[in-house]
Amino acid sequence: MIYFLLNKLNSFKKFPYFFVTPLVYAIGNACEEIKIAYSFSNQKKKKLIVLRVFFFKKLLKYKVCNQSLFKDLKFANYSLVEKLLNVVFNLLLNIEFIFRRSFLLIFKSFFKGNLSKYNFPIIGIEQMYGLEKKEINPKKSIFLSYNKIKKFNFIKNEIDLKQERTNYCLEKLKFLNIPNKRLIVLHVRDDKYRNDKGRKIYRNSDVNFYIESIKFLINKGYFVIRAGRSPSKKIDFKNKNFFDYSRCEIQEDILDLFLIKNCKYYIGTQSGIFDMAQLFNKPILLTNMVEIYSGYPHKINDRGIFKKISRFGKKINIADYLKYDFKYHNPAYDIKDLSFEENSEEEIYYSLKEFLKAQNDPKLSKLQKKFNKILISEHESHYQKDPHKMFTEYDSYKVLRLVKTKQGCLTNYNLKKLFTC
Repeated sequence: MIYFLLNKLNSFKKFPYFFVTPLVYAIGNACEEIKIAYSFSNQKKKKLIVLRVFFFKKLLKYKVCNQSLFKDLKFANYSLVEKLLNVVFNLLLNIEFIFRRSFLLIFKSFFKGNLSKYNFPIIGIEQMYGLEKKEINPKKSIFLSYNKIKKFNFIKNEIDLKQERTNYCLEKLKFLNIPNKRLIVLHVRDDKYRNDKGRKIYRNSDVNFYIESIKFLINKGYFVIRAGRSPSKKIDFKNKNFFDYSRCEIQEDILDLFLIKNCKYYIGTQSGIFDMAQLFNKPILLTNMVEIYSGYPHKINDRGIFKKISRFGKKINIADYLKYDFKYHNPAYDIKDLSFEENSEEEIYYSLKEFLKAQNDPKLSKLQKKFNKILISEHESHYQKDPHKMFTEYDSYKVLRLVKTKQGCLTNYNLKKLFTC
């Protein structure tokens, strides 16, 4: 009942608030949804209210990816009445969630269909994605033409942390001897992540290939922080201006947010945490990329480095790879018949230098513009050929719109190598 009521309130133009329930267990999805909801609510001239489920996590078998992401962000100045409204609706949402989730767990073992859409509340999600008009319904083979799929209209958000939480983090940084200026956050996904050794190993990388780049940044006067959660692979490097937070005994959700919120640049692999950097508008260098459409560099000053691809020992040109069946570009698909070669230390180093130059002059080269045109053209071809393959999750339409929104590119250094395969 409360699910229906909140979505109904969202639909009223004169209602001053927009409610949204980001996916609580997935950090990437949650950050992306909050970012989209912030722009959408501002364009509708409404105040954003983020609701979350948090009752009986163990009993109802779910986890919250980052508690602070849902309770410590500041979107606007709220009155006491508005704060009370948030508490009341959160309480009602959780009560209904208990019943829904309980019934789902009972019937899940008997029902073979995909119940992912009903696992958690999706208040406001379909509205901000643009699915209210029912112009897309994969079950009934109803699809928009590709040229009618609109880009997201993002505004530069002013999302901040609550002041008392900021003060708390500043004290923590003093304790850890970490400065709060000229920070660069580095995150490298490895096989210790969620104990998933042997599963999609092509997504993992070796942090030791980043050492020369870390040294370069330190010489430029930056303080480099390796983000992530323990356990993580040991890096064979020590310096007073480098801190391995991923192996630190003091790790907190609020510190994860604070470090990325206050960094100058973010460098990292395609993992959910990079969406947190997007949430806070950070310039991003993506490394060791293996997802070309869903994880492409967003902003005009963002850059990426894709892994070299091989099949049966033969290198594959990146333009040819774009044409591969769309299952190869679906993050949910575990690729078994291709090999992905990790970016070399040299490739990361020279791409980093190119990325830093792009912060002053973000214009794309002829090669980069050419590649982006090819990427969109092939994306459209996949859609025209079999749109059903592009609608495997509840948020698939969001991914389509994001692909058309992205403005960054792979580095020139990387593209020259990928085109010559």
